[in-house]
Amino acid sequence: MKRAIIGAILTVLICIGIHPVSAQANELQKHIKHTPKNGVLELDAKIYKGNVVIDKPLTIIGKKGTKIYGDKSGNVIEIRSDDVTLDQLEIKYSGLSRSSKEEYSGVRVMGNSATLTNLSISDSYHGIYLNRTENNVIKNNTIVGFGAEVLGDQGYGIYINRAGNNELESNYIEKTRDGIYVEYANNNEIRNNTATKTRYGLHYMYSNYNTFEGNHFNQNVGGAAIMHSDHITLKNNTFSYNQGSRAFGLIIQTSRDIHVLKNEFHLNQRGLYVEQSTSNLIEQNEFYNNQVGVEVWASATAHVFTKNTFHSNHTNVLAVGGESNNEWFKNGVGNYWDTPMLDLDNDGISDMGLEQTSTLSQLVEANELAYLFLDSPAITIFEKANELLSNEEVMAFDQHPLMPENRLKSSAIIWIIVAGSMMGLFVYFNKRGQLSWRIFGRKD
Repeated sequence: MKRAIIGAILTVLICIGIHPVSAQANELQKHIKHTPKNGVLELDAKIYKGNVVIDKPLTIIGKKGTKIYGDKSGNVIEIRSDDVTLDQLEIKYSGLSRSSKEEYSGVRVMGNSATLTNLSISDSYHGIYLNRTENNVIKNNTIVGFGAEVLGDQGYGIYINRAGNNELESNYIEKTRDGIYVEYANNNEIRNNTATKTRYGLHYMYSNYNTFEGNHFNQNVGGAAIMHSDHITLKNNTFSYNQGSRAFGLIIQTSRDIHVLKNEFHLNQRGLYVEQSTSNLIEQNEFYNNQVGVEVWASATAHVFTKNTFHSNHTNVLAVGGESNNEWFKNGVGNYWDTPMLDLDNDGISDMGLEQTSTLSQLVEANELAYLFLDSPAITIFEKANELLSNEEVMAFDQHPLMPENRLKSSAIIWIIVAGSMMGLFVYFNKRGQLSWRIFGRKD
């Protein structure tokens, strides 16, 4: 009778979302309990039952085949203490309900200075959740969600919420809602991570002074979204194959002092999309074979574009919604364009300013589905007709466009040939005594 009553109570608690660990004591939780503070717990290559709580400084090390499986009702591993290390574990089966009192994770970190390395996390709502914590290292982990068809029904690969001074390095994230989601979190270093087949590979909201370097985003709806955030550096990242009617490599929205440096934007619907933001510096990036290299809305002002390379895009620049006050050069240095230019003094800068023109801005502003047809023959005919009728609008004006190195060499060769030819003609006619006759209309 007593056992039946206890069972009934536990059933009720589970039904309302309460899962007392002490009532579900398991082997791994006992090992954690009996390991001293700052001790090392080495696990065997077998399956251990979650859910477990770590409430003291501790290192848990697995080996190939060490697995920790939750009961699909909470966090598989919940870290409540500072100075906890997890290494080489396969973690699965957190709670998946969005209507529970909290969003559960494979690993939830609530203490400071945790180190999570070489973890494989799947079948969980969030992969790793850093909640109101700091000084954590998240490195060499693999996090896999359920797939693109259910992106809205799952969480983030790595969720950083009100957590600062963390290092995220060399993690691989696939098929989650967002690869890395950063909210109200400052001073984080996010380097050399890969996110693919997500909604956004990276999503920043209300987070300042973060550095984002050497990451790779491909085959997402959006590579990275910087929103309501200031003082962000994005350097040496790649944004590739982000396709769809609303897809982009990088969006900057309602943000300022964003430094976009030496990134590669390849084969995206839109490489860089900028709106409702100000005072951002975009320099030394490569925009290659995108439908639109850079799309700038009128609400984006005081941006500076310099030393960027544009080539083989359907449209290099699209300015939408009217004029905006942006500069396409800095200190007399503009950008590289795939447009024939002339450099007579061979100083590496075109002798004339360059206008980037297009007829598509009004079409795109009226209907975003126009992006899907930029490669169609109809759009090509539309552009050519407007070009002939001089109906094109100026999208960007670069007063100091740069000459690509190969064009510099070609230009120098051409002028050497021209000069040599002129010198040869001069010598030829001078020897024949005909030069003065051609100049003054008489023979000597």
